[in-house]
Amino acid sequence: MVPSAELFQEVDARLSEIKQLFTQLASESPSAVPTEGARSRGLDHIDLARMMLWARTLLESEVATDLFADPAFNILLTLYVSRHDGQDVSTSAACTASGVPTTTALRWINALTRRGMVRKRSLPTDRRFTYLELTDDTRAALERYFDLILDRGLKQLAP
Repeated sequence: MVPSAELFQEVDARLSEIKQLFTQLASESPSAVPTEGARSRGLDHIDLARMMLWARTLLESEVATDLFADPAFNILLTLYVSRHDGQDVSTSAACTASGVPTTTALRWINALTRRGMVRKRSLPTDRRFTYLELTDDTRAALERYFDLILDRGLKQLAP
């Protein structure tokens, strides 16, 4: 089955939204993004990323499997957590983590790669496997995104 033009347009539109968000976050000055408050209460980026992955899985399993697919975000979060854990993420593992069919996941991975958000690498000793990793800019943008979420959450919890 050949993917429809509508699917490609949807993928491109959603990636444009993600890139716009990351560009906006990247332009924020570091001093505008508070980080100490969240960390002083024991919350950090990796905890938030793990919670977001868990919450996405929970939403899909408890509410509706077919309504909340966000493969690009699932892939980015998975790559972020895996880097922290010192684990390589193969293309096939990223496809599984995306929550969508493999062909759709591969389109998302290629789109993320074209946009410079994800980098592909092969092992010099075994080129059969391709591994994915976040670019430094995408990792930094995710961390600013996490800081904004953590700061907002702390403001709402403050007495």
